[in-house]
Amino acid sequence: MPFKFRRGALIAALVDAWPAWLAAAGILAAAFFGWVLSHDPSAGVLYAGTMLEMFGLATVAFGLSEVRRSFGRPSLWQKFLAWLRQIAGAFRPPKPITLQANAGGVAIVGSKARLIVSAGPGSSLDRRVAILEENLNRLRDEVDANENGIKKEVGAVRDALSREQQARDNEFRKIAAQMEELAVGGLHLELVGLTWLVFGGLGTSIPDQIARLLRWLSAAV
Repeated sequence: MPFKFRRGALIAALVDAWPAWLAAAGILAAAFFGWVLSHDPSAGVLYAGTMLEMFGLATVAFGLSEVRRSFGRPSLWQKFLAWLRQIAGAFRPPKPITLQANAGGVAIVGSKARLIVSAGPGSSLDRRVAILEENLNRLRDEVDANENGIKKEVGAVRDALSREQQARDNEFRKIAAQMEELAVGGLHLELVGLTWLVFGGLGTSIPDQIARLLRWLSAAV
């Protein structure tokens, strides 16, 4: 069976592994800057570990801000600025409160008027029958109009219920996506930050031992 190289599958796999690439890039960047800042291996490891800890803390703060943003809450920076404004407002004099009274009005909505024609005294039988037919036709028209109005109101209620149901479904899907992102999707960035914190903690805790280990590995290679 001939060997087949699927370029698209390889690129997709590499893209899906972006947390590993990001973690490795952060470690390499910290190691580079530690090597640039100091020629002493122990001090370089200490500087690199400190930088990785800063990377990890920044990642955690960014993840918390993204979680707050996804749920419509202000970011940590906005929260901090609001807190500063609240502290500054405690040293300002209170604003005067002005009350203004407005006269209210009452609207009166009247009911529908109904036109009924009555036969006068001494009207003939034919006139009375004609008036009854007119009133019957007018009443039939009124019933038809009321029925059409009720149908329109029922249709409007159905449309409103349908829109409300659609809005509820969209909100449920949005909440489900937020919960999935919070439970699974956001863990990638947190794992990267945890990796940086672990390596940073090792670099700041035992820099001499790690420097000796690196020298041994470089000599073995």
